[in-house]
Amino acid sequence: MSVSALTLVARPTGTAPLRARPAKAGTRARTAPRASGKDEEESAGGIDYASLERRVLNLKKQELVGHTGHLPVVVLDATLPNQRLALRFDAKDVSRRMHAGTELGKMAEVGDKFAMLGLAPGSRQVLPLGTEVVLSRISPWPDGSGDVEIELIGSRRIRIEGQPFNENGVPTAKVTFMEWAPEDSPPSKNGEGVIGGAHPSASNGGFASGTKPYGFNEKIVDGDPMTSQPNAAKCFKMAEDLEPLVDEWYGLVRLGGWERIPGQLDLIKSHIGEMPPREEPARRATWVASLINPIPALGVAYEIRPALLMARDTITMLTVATEGIRLSIERLRQGKNPPKSE
Repeated sequence: MSVSALTLVARPTGTAPLRARPAKAGTRARTAPRASGKDEEESAGGIDYASLERRVLNLKKQELVGHTGHLPVVVLDATLPNQRLALRFDAKDVSRRMHAGTELGKMAEVGDKFAMLGLAPGSRQVLPLGTEVVLSRISPWPDGSGDVEIELIGSRRIRIEGQPFNENGVPTAKVTFMEWAPEDSPPSKNGEGVIGGAHPSASNGGFASGTKPYGFNEKIVDGDPMTSQPNAAKCFKMAEDLEPLVDEWYGLVRLGGWERIPGQLDLIKSHIGEMPPREEPARRATWVASLINPIPALGVAYEIRPALLMARDTITMLTVATEGIRLSIERLRQGKNPPKSE
């Protein structure tokens, strides 16, 4: 199998194919009973149970977010967490091939995890930020053709660290599991998080090669936008302002008959759930992108998921989501599809 499309760096291969490792189950912290008498003296002189509990809780969180692992890489779609990607594979395609020389592999089974990476519009570069997906279903296509349907569900954000490498013929990468907001995740080391060159969106909040479907007028704020009170307030306000836009968008899509299959909006909502609270602005921005660029596609909005994945902070994520849904609303009011469908 050719893996040159991912600019793989040759590294020693192991003795067996690498499988995605599920996160270790966190240890539940137990609050010790309050010491009294002699026990109280021992507690004061030795064990600080409150501090111990905090440390265990912090370790539990680090197991879920911020730690690194290794995942097989597949390149196809800028899938977001909670989105469901159903794929049909020809009966003869036993390797279940994707883009850029990647594949699910003939041995893929339910529960396997992959690093799903999308392509930048225009340049078609592979994005170094993506989503961990879980293989949730393998079933025969109902027409009796022998084709196979596989469903992948986005679980959490990831960042590729360094170049993918060849593990027994399987493109594999070291990944960092991220928080919803990029600035809440551990920073990448210099020279890491790059596949075939850094994607320009990582620094300017736009699309590669200047092919932005909409313009960014928002001035990118330097530093961490959630560490200062004014920027945190701005994020909350931007997140709150998305609510009426979502309501209007829903109405225009449903009443305008834009659903491609009956009940499509209900199906999308069953996948991505209710809109997160404004107190979680990065998660809300991701939800809006999942709504207007759903799977299966509606075709009523420009593709904004690559820009959202590459956004360097919460304000940029909210800007991407706001610009995307506003432009979709404008087109829906005019009864038009975007010039280029998602």
